[in-house]
Amino acid sequence: MIRKLLFSCLMLSFASPLLLAETKAPNFIIFYMDDLGWAQTSVKMMDSEPLSVSQFYETPNLEKLAARGMKFSNAYAPTPTCTGSRVSIQFGKTSARMQYRFVHDVLSYKQRPEGYKDEVSIAGMLKAANKNYITAHFGKGIGVEQLKDVGYDITDEYEEIAPNGNFHGEYINIKNKESLPEDDPKRIYSLTKESLKFLDDHAGKRPFYMMISHYAVHGPHVASPDVLKKWQARYDALPNKPEKGREKDVFYRLHTPVFASMIEESDTHLGKLIDSLKEKGVLDNTYIIFTSDNGAEWAPRNEKNHRYNGPLTEGKYFPFEGGLRIPFVVAGPGIPAGKQCDTPIVQWDLLPTFHDLAGSEAALPDGVDGGSLKEVFTRGNSVQEIERHAPGLVFHFPSYYQPPISSIRMGDFKFMRNLNTDEIRLYNVKTDYREKNDLASEMPEKVATMKKALSEYVESVDGGKIEDVYQAAIELFDEFDHRSIVNYEQKLAEASSDAEKLTLKEAHEKKLRSNMLKREMIKDQRTSASWHRGRANDTVKRLGVKKDGTILSKK
Repeated sequence: MIRKLLFSCLMLSFASPLLLAETKAPNFIIFYMDDLGWAQTSVKMMDSEPLSVSQFYETPNLEKLAARGMKFSNAYAPTPTCTGSRVSIQFGKTSARMQYRFVHDVLSYKQRPEGYKDEVSIAGMLKAANKNYITAHFGKGIGVEQLKDVGYDITDEYEEIAPNGNFHGEYINIKNKESLPEDDPKRIYSLTKESLKFLDDHAGKRPFYMMISHYAVHGPHVASPDVLKKWQARYDALPNKPEKGREKDVFYRLHTPVFASMIEESDTHLGKLIDSLKEKGVLDNTYIIFTSDNGAEWAPRNEKNHRYNGPLTEGKYFPFEGGLRIPFVVAGPGIPAGKQCDTPIVQWDLLPTFHDLAGSEAALPDGVDGGSLKEVFTRGNSVQEIERHAPGLVFHFPSYYQPPISSIRMGDFKFMRNLNTDEIRLYNVKTDYREKNDLASEMPEKVATMKKALSEYVESVDGGKIEDVYQAAIELFDEFDHRSIVNYEQKLAEASSDAEKLTLKEAHEKKLRSNMLKREMIKDQRTSASWHRGRANDTVKRLGVKKDGTILSKK
């Protein structure tokens, strides 16, 4: 008996270091918001800028996270729209290299006909670093692949071809348009339940990585009745609120009770995660990153009175600072408490950062553009330069429905080129983050250097020419016409009455008008010299046709 006991103790003495090594590997959580702007939390993202914080919305748990860790005043999303950012963050590469640059990237389907299953995600990289890592993704996906097909062990994806998208944040059943219950707006509470269960199952037992990708605060905006009631009362008590019927007033749009409710409910989820980590004894060994996929949606009426993105120009859909600069807070092992870092970082830095923090001895995946932020996380502003494969922070946005702009930030400067007109701009975004003072004519050498670096990089990764994007978009709507005609002819042959045939004919003509309108929108956008607005509404007015093909009534 004594010999057996001694043998068991001996075996435990050998096993314990191994178990200790496994549990000491750091954990990672990315808490990813949708369309949350730079100034839409109660954490001031730049201490010297009073407009970098909301005076109405409250995120107390994010405040606690920032107090425990570091906030970044110069953090960037990969693109000013969701899908490009979501693809980029997963694989540690620019949207140009990933060949997915904006929502509904029509050129991507030509450049990447086989999809992205050959790419190595953050999850795949961590499992290559340490086979004991368990990985999970909950919420909105990347649009181009299901996460379970690119390395994630656990997901909440549905058994269907398409990845989780915006509609999953609105409906239980997308096909039948069955809405989510009112006590689970944007699946916030479902995501909370699933992520907490993941921690119950794995935290403290093995190293983990979890990405929670919220559908909030993307529209349409909804909230739980009880939370909404509280914020409605607060709104009603505000001074100088707009009169009834003036919903488009700037003040109202920037202080909506439903939006405040969504932000609070998402922040509550963050707090529950932190409490669970603390309860399980793994909080101090877990890196938690809170950030957003792009800036908040912007409209001209937000020009005054504390815009969603604070003092920044534009917002979602535009590669100006308002569309790209996003909230970013990190806390975890070795990160000093309550600090602000002004070193420019971008979300495609996270894959190589996790690779470094996990102590991986495996090589980074081929073509990774980002650089490790390990030293930045621990030393803050004393680290001014980050070694990256890309020549700078590249934002290539050859959109066919918004002003197509390609830009790069190198050091303090940001170079921008309008792809329709070849007009250029240069800003010192360290001091002029409002992008008001164009320095292009004053600094021709800086312009030449940055223009060359940007164009050579985009060309080297086959990042996409605007002419090819426009052509691909027109061809796509031509293909939609062809499919519509084939479908119409098949159904017409099966129709049994004149009334049914008339209904089919009207629906078919409506689809053709919609496709015609979109081709004309592309042509109008192609000739636009604007930096700040798309031409879609102009085309609708010119042709008298709505985007769905409905003919506008004449007043």
